[in-house]
Amino acid sequence: MCVSERYDTNIFYRAPTPGVDSKDFVTDVNPMLRVNHNGDYASGFLNVGGFSETYAKNPNLNYLGTRDTLSLNLDNSIKRWLPNASLSVTDTFSYTPLPPGYANPIAGSSPSAPENIQNVYAQGFLGFRTNNLMNSGTVSTSYAMTASTSLNASYNYSIIRFGSSPSTQGLTLFDTTTQTGTVGGATRLSELDTLNVRYAHTETDRTTPSSSSIGPSSSFFTIDTVTMGWSRNLTSNLSAQLGGGGILISPGITTYAANAALVMNSLNNNATLSYSRTAFPNFTGAGGTGGGILIGDAFSLSAIQTIDRQWQLSETASYTHTSGASGLNQLAFDSFSAGGDIRYWVTSIWSTALSYNYQKFKQEVGSLKTDFDRQVIMFSVIATWS
Repeated sequence: MCVSERYDTNIFYRAPTPGVDSKDFVTDVNPMLRVNHNGDYASGFLNVGGFSETYAKNPNLNYLGTRDTLSLNLDNSIKRWLPNASLSVTDTFSYTPLPPGYANPIAGSSPSAPENIQNVYAQGFLGFRTNNLMNSGTVSTSYAMTASTSLNASYNYSIIRFGSSPSTQGLTLFDTTTQTGTVGGATRLSELDTLNVRYAHTETDRTTPSSSSIGPSSSFFTIDTVTMGWSRNLTSNLSAQLGGGGILISPGITTYAANAALVMNSLNNNATLSYSRTAFPNFTGAGGTGGGILIGDAFSLSAIQTIDRQWQLSETASYTHTSGASGLNQLAFDSFSAGGDIRYWVTSIWSTALSYNYQKFKQEVGSLKTDFDRQVIMFSVIATWS
């Protein structure tokens, strides 16, 4: 159970508007149940959690939401028939009225936690509060050909569903369904070096309902990506990763993918410096019809220091640039985020956290430009029973 209070300087995620006070105090209550299972055929966990946000000056923004995760490791089952194989299933589900590109820091979590990392795909295409449901399920498998070489494959099915709200009247909302299949392999070249190759095929279907401002419509994209990566253990505590390849988006649009990372892990400290470049369909075209592609470049730095048994400090900083075309207009979206928190364990059950996060957003669609920032200070009290 986590209860937090935050001071938020921009609860509307938009540039200052005369006569509108965008500052508010927000109370967040987040209960979560985690069930762990270890059996003869499967092991895994289930996280089921709800959360509520209550606004002091804007009670009309109060809401309830949920974030849930299911993870299953089925190695014990598949190894009964294929001793060199592995199999896992994961599924994540969320429901919230917050804009996907402007998510709040989650109370009681470190700023570098995966759920707090901005989604490059979601940035910029919807900046208004509207009910949205997201679900993503993945099945992954691998097979060890030799002691140093393995083959792997996965299938992912994801949906995003948007619902109307008072703040989105007149806007074109849409739904997306995405399926992605991957195949690849990895081989250990030496005690220090590993090489991997990967091919991914993605199909995305986007539809607008008949009740939208432009009436029913649909668009379909396919993306094929081929990448090669290399990783090396530089020292016992430091490793590096580097990769890249090509991306083909129908019909005939090409660009390149790239990624790099430097990872440090020690007994009391860990840090990651990373860069990634990817491409995805553009759903922000004139009239909501989309078209073309968006290119996303993301840089991030995160670190966690364990000061002693009771104190932990964490920090993160990230910059994302997304660009492409929206109809006849060029589109660009930039976001910068930096923050940190310090956590103190009062007992093995009770802990507290104090965090600060700064975000700045810029968006350009043709000659239309918007620019705003946001600061969040949050104090959390967390209790964990097992």
